[in-house]
Amino acid sequence: MIRDINVKRVECPACGQRLMDKETDASGRVHVKCTKSKHVWQVNLRTDEFKLISGKAIPRREGA
Repeated sequence: MIRDINVKRVECPACGQRLMDKETDASGRVHVKCTKSKHVWQVNLRTDEFKLISGKAIPRREGA
């Protein structure tokens, strides 16, 4: 039996680079390193919350 799988793209909050794909019913926490910005993120798969583990702080953009 084939079921429809809903896949969501997870992107780096610092640069927008694709970090991984996840199923919508995924849960738990994972550590992922962005290949572009070199930040290491802890991602809560259920709530899509990001926590910076290592790397420089994200600079604020002008006007933001």
